[in-house]
Amino acid sequence: MPTQLHMSLFPRFLSRLGGWLIIGLLAWSGRADDLKVHARLVWGTDHKKPEGAAYSSLDDKSKEKLRQFKWKNYWVVNEVASEIGTGNPVLVKLSKKCAIDLKDLGNGLAEIRLYELNSGSEPKLVKPIHHSLEALKKGEYCILAGDDKAVWDDAWFVIVTAAK
Repeated sequence: MPTQLHMSLFPRFLSRLGGWLIIGLLAWSGRADDLKVHARLVWGTDHKKPEGAAYSSLDDKSKEKLRQFKWKNYWVVNEVASEIGTGNPVLVKLSKKCAIDLKDLGNGLAEIRLYELNSGSEPKLVKPIHHSLEALKKGEYCILAGDDKAVWDDAWFVIVTAAK
């Protein structure tokens, strides 16, 4: 008789085990798994590219993502590739005044933190945002933006996408 009872519990055990495996796989699929991202610092302006500047024009697909803004020109000031890991985030400099760090939060979201850099002081956190890792993997953009403090009526953008 104990053998029969034991055998009747076995299908229930397998069912529960299968459920936990599915939950585990879903949680794992939302992780960054060291997802590489491409981050670009972009200047939005109506001005021409400054002479001698190594800026490049933003690609058409990315310009389309910024279509609701008013500027004629979008200059890529700098671009970097970085990984989104689960450990301590590493500060990635986009310019002498701007940096970001990226971290997998473990819940399907990445935290992207924007910093202002000033010489002689610690980086100042400007804005943290959370963005879906799955959305990045599918090719969506994460865009942070703000006014340019140096030039009235210009703006800057940090565009983060999955690296190709």
